[in-house]
Amino acid sequence: MSALQPILRGLTRKCPACGQGKLFAGYLKLQGQCAHCGETFDHDRAADGPAWLTVLSLGPFFAPLIFLSAMTSGKAAYYIFPLLLIFMVSTALTLLAFMKGAWLGALWHMDQKKKSETP
Repeated sequence: MSALQPILRGLTRKCPACGQGKLFAGYLKLQGQCAHCGETFDHDRAADGPAWLTVLSLGPFFAPLIFLSAMTSGKAAYYIFPLLLIFMVSTALTLLAFMKGAWLGALWHMDQKKKSETP
């Protein structure tokens, strides 16, 4: 199995092992195990990785947006910046769940690789 496959499965919030079962029970809470293949998800070692990945991926998009808004808004800044803040927070919170799935898919792949290398 390639390293990209469990990451893409996690990105779609599916089990990194089989790609069929749901990875999350809620917004960011993991299932106990996959309903399809029985893979356990009791080891959530994601920590700050998904948040870091979310900020890293959205930063290059948000920085020019903020800069252009500041340069062109003028007196409309009282309307633009609260709306921009709402947009940025909602986008980051939406993307966070998908990034956590991808992060867990990568961790799962590394764990499987380590298990196959140990005698």
